[in-house]
Amino acid sequence: MIKIPIDLAATIYLIISVCILFMWFILEKKTKYIRIKKEDTFWICPLCFYEYVDSRSKDISRCPRCKTLHKKGEK
Repeated sequence: MIKIPIDLAATIYLIISVCILFMWFILEKKTKYIRIKKEDTFWICPLCFYEYVDSRSKDISRCPRCKTLHKKGEK
């Protein structure tokens, strides 16, 4: 068994933890989020209540789950 002092083990543990936290912040900062207009692209199917994003069409959309066509604002 390798014997190391408790203060050295705690120091190594803290250094590794801080490095992981620092890398997480750096990588999270580089991630770009796309903002979409919810009212234009967010759809809820009136038959199966599936929520999805369709940015290709503004008036009519096809539900990816049940494959039905419906108009925007249709209940």
